[in-house]
Amino acid sequence: MTPAVTIDELYLEIKKIQETMVRREDLDALLDTVEILSNPETMAAIQKSEEDIAAGRYREISSIDDLLSELS
Repeated sequence: MTPAVTIDELYLEIKKIQETMVRREDLDALLDTVEILSNPETMAAIQKSEEDIAAGRYREISSIDDLLSELS
């Protein structure tokens, strides 16, 4: 005969499982990161952006008007 399981024991077991589960949002973020890191063109663009920022080659955009003036 199988021993009886109480609701409290079941609840505690479910809580343990939840603590070790990966949330869908975390998995999606991880997959996005892997995709970015595995794309050489994207990584090259990120590297160039970091170099531009370090060299001071950037402009701060704080409004739509600033953005539109950059495009013209």
